[in-house]
Amino acid sequence: MREPSLLPVFGKLGAKSPVATVTAPVSSASVALRLREFLAAHGGMVLKLSVVAWTVLILAAVFFMMQG
Repeated sequence: MREPSLLPVFGKLGAKSPVATVTAPVSSASVALRLREFLAAHGGMVLKLSVVAWTVLILAAVFFMMQG
């Protein structure tokens, strides 16, 4: 049985050409600054979502402990 030909996306013989990536160092101060700005803008929503997530996690743990 004949095998289907490779898609042109994968290049010759199915091997992709190497892609050069350049990574820039990220300072922790800029990450902290962006996190602080995000929390200042969306802090109430983050707090509510974290409370909901913890509640669901605890209820799921109790449910599975009761089943076992």
